Amino acid sequence: MHISTPLNKNRIRTHLTYAGWKYVLLVVCAIFGWSLIFTVTRDTVPDDKRIDLYIVGRTGQKEAADAFIQPIAAEVTPEMESVSSVVIYPDSNYGNSQLIGPIMVGEGDIYILDETFFKSFASNGTFLPLDELVADGTIQVSDIDLSKGYITAIESYDDDQRPIIGESRLYGIPLDTFYGYMEGMLMDNRGMYAVIAVNNRNDANVIPFFNAFLQAGRGEMPEELKAAEANK
Repeated sequence: MHISTPLNKNRIRTHLTYAGWKYVLLVVCAIFGWSLIFTVTRDTVPDDKRIDLYIVGRTGQKEAADAFIQPIAAEVTPEMESVSSVVIYPDSNYGNSQLIGPIMVGEGDIYILDETFFKSFASNGTFLPLDELVADGTIQVSDIDLSKGYITAIESYDDDQRPIIGESRLYGIPLDTFYGYMEGMLMDNRGMYAVIAVNNRNDANVIPFFNAFLQAGRGEMPEELKAAEANK
């Protein structure tokens, strides 16, 4: 004998009360599975065909930064398939941990950082030394006061894994007078430093782009800053 149990609102409500978690789990698994498939199958741009600029500060907008840097790349490194920015707004609760992940896995090629982040990471040999590139004119900033960009960093480790401290070298370009970024990228770059990640894996393109990016950032001091300076 076949017994048919008709569905009604009460039965559906009861079913969802006790078995609703199964549907939620099914949806979550479906979303996760799709995300995994997309991540595995999506096209990836090789390291030597991309340049990523990471801006770590309390100002700056990705859309404005992308619009600023992409024409530079098109002129200087036209073979690049991807040139984009990532803007990170630091959280005081997490400190350096927000940067450890991207830097350690080599996600960023060029970073713009405040003094605290710059000194912390530069002292561990995270950034590419720039003094020789400045000396031979590859990076053209001979008219800029670079004194604040020199850091004494860990050069290597001995057999007992004790750090060997190297000599003071230029690891970052102080951006205080690069006023073009204020309007171009909507970024207050005072007290910030531009650096190149030592593990960027694309020196041949990142270094000339870095120089062109610096030249594009030059500009006149905004009137509001002139007024503020005059009132000091």
